[in-house]
Amino acid sequence: MEEETLKEENDEEIMPDETEQCEESEESEIETLKKQMEDLETKASNFEEKYLRAYAESENIRKRADKERRDIIRFANKELLSNLLSFMDNFDRALESVQKDDEMKNNEFYKGVELISKSFSSFLDSNSVEEIKSLGEEFDPNIHEALSVIDSPDVKTDTVVQVYAKGYNLNGELLRTAKVIIGKPVSEE
Repeated sequence: MEEETLKEENDEEIMPDETEQCEESEESEIETLKKQMEDLETKASNFEEKYLRAYAESENIRKRADKERRDIIRFANKELLSNLLSFMDNFDRALESVQKDDEMKNNEFYKGVELISKSFSSFLDSNSVEEIKSLGEEFDPNIHEALSVIDSPDVKTDTVVQVYAKGYNLNGELLRTAKVIIGKPVSEE
């Protein structure tokens, strides 16, 4: 019996040490796992940040490419349309030269030229080419090209008094400046 008691005492003595070791081992393992988890969370956060940056970069590239493609389409015909404007100028001059001659206005040839001019104007409209209103407007060097300046008692500021060649915008951007004659206020001396 005494042996059993001793054995139990020995067991009891061994138990607390093992329990402490187990607890220390478990705490150590928990700390290691926590550290590993923190490291993995940091890596995951870094990967997520890199992913978001790469995604944003790819979206920016896609948007930039879309804008460039739209601009190319919008202005693909810019040079062609710009060159065609001289034909429109010639039609306008031809029609203007006959304005005061009623007999000529009733001529079939004049009517044909007028029809072609209207058709051509419609073509320009369908291609987003818009005429810049100039006659009677204040001179703006951004959209007007002054061919000459004359004294004009009828104006208070530099005003377009005659248009030699109309100006045009393509999709809201200047395609060609208007060639104009400017009326300058007469200075009172």
